[in-house]
Amino acid sequence: MFRSAILRAGKVSPRTIVQPQLFGTQRVAWTGFSSIRFNSSDSSAVSDAAAGAASKVSEIQTQLPSFDENTIETVSQVGQVIGDASNQIGYLSSIGMAKSWLWPPDLIQNVMEQIHFYAGLPWWATICVTTVLARVLLFPLYVKYSDTLGRTSKIKPEMDKVNADLMACSDTTKAQQIAMKRRKLLSENGIKNRYLIVPVVQIPIAISFFTSIREMCLYPVDGLATQGIAWFQNLTLADPYLGLQCLTAAMFVALARKGGESGAQQFSPQMKKVFTYLPILTIPVTMNLSAGVVLYLAVNGVCSMIQTLLLRNQTARKFLNIAEVVNHPAPENQGPQKGVFESFRENIQKAKDQAEKRAMMKEQDDKMKDLAKKEKENQRIKIVRKK
Repeated sequence: MFRSAILRAGKVSPRTIVQPQLFGTQRVAWTGFSSIRFNSSDSSAVSDAAAGAASKVSEIQTQLPSFDENTIETVSQVGQVIGDASNQIGYLSSIGMAKSWLWPPDLIQNVMEQIHFYAGLPWWATICVTTVLARVLLFPLYVKYSDTLGRTSKIKPEMDKVNADLMACSDTTKAQQIAMKRRKLLSENGIKNRYLIVPVVQIPIAISFFTSIREMCLYPVDGLATQGIAWFQNLTLADPYLGLQCLTAAMFVALARKGGESGAQQFSPQMKKVFTYLPILTIPVTMNLSAGVVLYLAVNGVCSMIQTLLLRNQTARKFLNIAEVVNHPAPENQGPQKGVFESFRENIQKAKDQAEKRAMMKEQDDKMKDLAKKEKENQRIKIVRKK
């Protein structure tokens, strides 16, 4: 009431103020009070001032650009620039990744970037292709590993006897003779123990894949959030249905049942139980990992299973010249099979006894060397008699 009374009395100069909204095109006009004049003015002057203010406001409205259109255009241009840059070689290096071709995680990131750019594959397919490529490069080593296990299975009874004699021996000279016999037995059957470390070689490769893909998902690299497949469209987030985790666990359980990645390993029933339940425990452990990381684990498990089935096939083994696995019957005096923990304790005790015997043999060997040295020095002493 006070405001309307003042305006009717002509004692206020009206001012129209326009407040543009930042994220909309609507402009709100409202009437404010610039000053209260106590001198009586003509109503025509007030109307002229209001008309001038309205014309200035309309002129400002026509001159101001549309903030929303410019913002949308700018954001779209920035997004297009980032998208174009992410599809070029060197994008990962520009954001602090893939700095070297020598460090394994950086090497894998460089290879994935090359495949993603030149093959034009989405990121989920890039991860799969890179994983398969790594398994193909490792396949010849697994062929040698499976062949070594097959050749070793043929001479298992002789090797067990030689190893038992070597463990029970306490004489240095006799132990050397047994070791020479063992070395000759391996050489005659074409067995090279260096291929037995092939499964260990895959461990740093798996760690490098895990580290590189996890770093890319945590950044995240442009495209990983939209270039997924099936139920995991966003590779930077965890699998919402745990499908990849269950697939990985199933592959490793089947892998243990089929004799490992070489297809020739012979696990005891107790070890098979351990390898059956252990992969199931990995499901809650990996449930919060990015889908890109678990995708690598699942594809790696599928490749391992395919490799196992191939190396167990008789036709494939003959074509690749892999020795057949010979299953020898268990000795009659072996007794019932021992449990996992009992076997573990027995192996630790055997290793401890062997270490003590080796220390004793080394001590005896040092004593023999000292005696031989003293005898050699005594031979140089000449007894001189005075005439």
